[in-house]
This record gives sequence, structure tokens and C-alpha cells, in this order.
Amino acid sequence: MSENILLPAIGLVLLTFIVGLIHTIASTDLMRKNKSWEESGIPIEPYKDAPLYLKLMKNNISNLFEFPVLFYFLIAMIIYFNIANAFLVICAWIYFVLRVAHSIWHICFTDTNIRGAIWVFSQTALFLIFAGSVYILLS
Repeated sequence: MSENILLPAIGLVLLTFIVGLIHTIASTDLMRKNKSWEESGIPIEPYKDAPLYLKLMKNNISNLFEFPVLFYFLIAMIIYFNIANAFLVICAWIYFVLRVAHSIWHICFTDTNIRGAIWVFSQTALFLIFAGSVYILLS
């Protein structure tokens, strides 16, 4: 069962690499097309003069290093204590799928209502992983 709960975490790491790669390609393309960006480089922080699509990608990368850190910790804890069960595995997969949906929506669309709903559901799955793990550990 521990192997099954590791797969969504590996998937989330892969998602982070993919979004980072897409951002790098888009940044490089922008620098090639716009000589002022080529000379000064792309700033680290989201920047007012950058195109919206690049800002959205950069913000999504930041999001992938916020709450998912708790997910990685919980997965490591579940594996360390060998407490994986079907409920935790299902919640981990739900969290992963919702984070993929959140990234796609964040990068491709500007409707924050739908993105916010996806985020709330993903946070619910994350909380259920936390609560389920604590319950098992304290039982």
C-alpha cells in the first residue's frame, strides 16, 4: 500500500517540473522575441511588463511550492510509519488530480471562481490526509 501512496507524490513532483519547463520555454521565447527582455533578463518576481500568460505560469510555480509541501510531508510520514490505507491513498490521488486541474486552470484561464473551487476541494483532500493520518497514529 505504501507504494501506491508514493505515486501521487511522484506525480506532483513531475507536475512541478513540467510547469517549470513550460515557464522556462515561454521565458526564453519572450527573451528571443523582445530585445529589451534579452538584455535585462526576466526578473525573478512576477513583473508588471511581462505578458499575462508568463505571470500566470510564474504564480502557478509559486503555488506548487506552498501547500504541496504539506502533502509531501504527510506522504513521507505515512510511508515512514507504514500507515497507508485505502482512504489515504484515495485522498492522495484526489489531491494530485485536483492540483493538476488547478495548474491547468491557473495557466490557461483567468476565472478565479473555478480555480478557487478546485483549490478548496484540493485543500479538503489534503486536510483529510492529515486528519486520517493523525487518527491512525493516535489510535
